[in-house]
Amino acid sequence: MALFTDGFAAGLEDLLGYEADLQAVASAAGLDLNTKLKLAQTEVGAQIEASSRRPGNVFYGGNAGWQSTGAEVSLPRFDTAQVVVTPPLRLWLIFQALALVFRDAHTRKANDKYLPKWREYKELAKWASELLFQTGVGLTATPIPRAPQPEVGFADSNLAGLAAFIRIAWTRGASEEGAGSLEKAVRTMSGQALEITPPAPPTVATGWNVYIGRRKGEALLQNEQPLELGQVWTMPETGFVAGREIGDGQAPDMFRTAPRYWQRG
Repeated sequence: MALFTDGFAAGLEDLLGYEADLQAVASAAGLDLNTKLKLAQTEVGAQIEASSRRPGNVFYGGNAGWQSTGAEVSLPRFDTAQVVVTPPLRLWLIFQALALVFRDAHTRKANDKYLPKWREYKELAKWASELLFQTGVGLTATPIPRAPQPEVGFADSNLAGLAAFIRIAWTRGASEEGAGSLEKAVRTMSGQALEITPPAPPTVATGWNVYIGRRKGEALLQNEQPLELGQVWTMPETGFVAGREIGDGQAPDMFRTAPRYWQRG
């Protein structure tokens, strides 16, 4: 799962999944949907951070399963950089963004046809926020940020040309991996091998992985073990490897509940 601070945890396609005509609504009202997504993430993030000041209960993962701290107690505050995007959080972001769109469409156009939608999504956002705080905000003690796109070059080889869609991810130890970078599309000519150079790593990273797909949306692991930081990866003469598919990023290693939170407005 991606971290909350990795970027937009919900995208335009998520909003259109609920409202197919949303772009027409936004255009008529002079609204920018990406701006509304960004505002929704800012508002939700502020409320999540505020929840860390309230007493709560933490469930920790381990070999023995999830274990609770017991009764609600005062706990150390957490930072939004530790927050993992779980399904309830993602729903909250989607509904919050949709509520903002229909609120502004209603107030800008003075059109009551948008009022029911505004009320509907405001209630759904409230429901999703309550679900998140009841089931727990997913947290990781050691967040691994999403990797930026790498630098891609070419080396001499005997390989045939290919189209490649490249992503990389930072690792910590042998088993922890952050969310993958955005996809980078390149094409090699015959006699060229891909040469991938990672960007400057975050302090938490101990290595990195290379993922390549032969078509858009595919990302398969190319290295057997995490590469050393700063190491340049060159596609071997054996060519493309159909390794495992890239993951979604870190899973929470704890969940922090909080008292029921009532949204205002």
